[in-house]
Amino acid sequence: MLQTQRQVDVHWNDPGPRGGRLLGALCAAFACVLLAGVPLASATLGGDAASIDADRAQIKAQTGPSTPGTSYRMQELDLPSGTVVHEYLSTAGKVFAVTWQGRSIPDLRTLLGDYFQPFVAGAAAGHHNHHHLAVTQPDLVVRSGGHMRALAGRAYVPSLLPPGFSPDDLN
Repeated sequence: MLQTQRQVDVHWNDPGPRGGRLLGALCAAFACVLLAGVPLASATLGGDAASIDADRAQIKAQTGPSTPGTSYRMQELDLPSGTVVHEYLSTAGKVFAVTWQGRSIPDLRTLLGDYFQPFVAGAAAGHHNHHHLAVTQPDLVVRSGGHMRALAGRAYVPSLLPPGFSPDDLN
């Protein structure tokens, strides 16, 4: 009876031997779900304006309003799941950031494009718990968190941010 109680009390971020294995297994499962059966798409993060249309078709999204800023344009994509994706395009014509909010995480392979593999490698390296994932690399920053049916995240390339734009401006 005591052994059963101990197994129930193991937390995802527990540094003990069972918790560590559980966290590792969950990270591996998350990576497999992201990688399994998802076709490659054109690069979005770091891609050009045409990649926004390619993403819309790939993830079966409806185009929402486009909001112009002084040094960027934000394009909204509404997914069938109810998740809303914002893609930020600089005046130089590059997608420098992507944000999402909704019931589910969107297809990150499509949205991150060439930055997906560095994201997976960074996610496998740690920097997360059961409510939050943080990947910080020299040319990629990804933050994702929330709980079931209320997930949000953002990914951006620091070197592509327009002058005067702060990651805090992402919504």
